[in-house]
Amino acid sequence: MTIVSQDLFGTHGDGHKNEDYCIHCYRNGVFTCTQDAMQHHPDLKRWMKDKDKASWILDKCGYVTLSTIDGQGFPRPVAIDVISHDGIREIWMTTYRNSAKAKHICSNPKAGISFVREADSVSLTGIAEIITEKDMLRQYWKDFFVHYYPNGVDDENYCLIRFSTKTAKLWIDGKSSIISF
Repeated sequence: MTIVSQDLFGTHGDGHKNEDYCIHCYRNGVFTCTQDAMQHHPDLKRWMKDKDKASWILDKCGYVTLSTIDGQGFPRPVAIDVISHDGIREIWMTTYRNSAKAKHICSNPKAGISFVREADSVSLTGIAEIITEKDMLRQYWKDFFVHYYPNGVDDENYCLIRFSTKTAKLWIDGKSSIISF
């Protein structure tokens, strides 16, 4: 493991550290080097396609804010762990079958997901659905779920949430973009 001095971290426009880039490449919220100068680091987030950048950020976050629509038509945002994802196109989570989230999704599948890392943010809108098929429950089962679902895959309260993205709004590296699926 390489230990990097915080003195080498780049800085955002407000002066706080950015762990994604070094001070030689990113200073005061501005990139100071070109792709030609960074040929030896082609896998940096800066050189990725926008949807790959968003997926990279999701990998670093681990959890997201999922917003469902409650019975009065208001968004209900909650933090939730991501258990798997296919880029930003499809995101998998778990919840109790009798949770407010599950009830909201069954009543109105429109939902949103947002996540933030450093000064980058991603907001997704799409459709959420509750998955209860045994094959799917087995496929996404994680050993630590037993703390929530003591009867394992067969626990009657275990279900999955599959979120399918329709539109992604990104603010990454000081640039906005929109992706439609």
